[in-house]
Amino acid sequence: MKNLKLSLVVFILSILSFSAQAKVFALNDTIFIGFPASNIKDDAYIIGIVRKVTESGDYQIAVRDFVEGHDYGISCQPIDIGVGTTSTTAPSNGWEIWQDTKDLSNKQLEFIVPADKAMKLSTGQFLFIERYNIYIVYSRWKSDAPVMPVEQLEIAQDRARKINMEAINPAFDIAILSRLSSYDSLTGRPLYLFESIKPLTNMLDKVSKILNEDPKLDKLWRTKNRDWRKTEEDMRTYFLIDAIDKVVSDAYYIATEPDLDKADPKDLRKLKQQLEFLGYSFSS
Repeated sequence: MKNLKLSLVVFILSILSFSAQAKVFALNDTIFIGFPASNIKDDAYIIGIVRKVTESGDYQIAVRDFVEGHDYGISCQPIDIGVGTTSTTAPSNGWEIWQDTKDLSNKQLEFIVPADKAMKLSTGQFLFIERYNIYIVYSRWKSDAPVMPVEQLEIAQDRARKINMEAINPAFDIAILSRLSSYDSLTGRPLYLFESIKPLTNMLDKVSKILNEDPKLDKLWRTKNRDWRKTEEDMRTYFLIDAIDKVVSDAYYIATEPDLDKADPKDLRKLKQQLEFLGYSFSS
């Protein structure tokens, strides 16, 4: 068991050190070229066989497998192997063949990919599977999946730290506070709506603090017609905006419910004031 744990630690550390020191691959090595996205759901990757190492240290590869959706034309240079060239400069007809830069299935082409995105196949597969698994946990919270304990969100946070994806964790902090407003953490009993008012105010205190401390994020979140390209420039911004959208909307829905007579009037008043600060109106 100790050896297994040690092996897992070494494997994770190898992933974390990848960005600082890229591995050098040889001809005929099968490599993983990762294109991680800020929103995770648009992650893309290529699995390819090294055909040549360029003078600059990049790799000319033959594509074995790929995930569609990424515009590989941004990062990958097509090579026309139909005419037998091994040049790192693609002939003009190579560019003409590669018209769909989201499709790497054309067998007449090979590609030059950046060395800083290349990693060992098993390492890359593990990393991207972990990214997606963390995203699934977040998505289950967002879709109000039943039996979503706080501990599951905390485990996802810990896994995110281990693969250098901490940028998603502020959104998980909000998700945890959201779940704590839904059920009793000791007994697992779902809370009545009036019981959720106090924990909701704690959650919105956290939201307001985050927005107050980050004017750029605050402006992006409050903009009615959002520039989603800007929100996807970094993972922290994207997931915070997404999480804040959900919890503020959920809190407003609860605050407007008619059966809140048993709620503490001070807590209910505070909740409505917080929501007004965040752009919601309670005027009749």
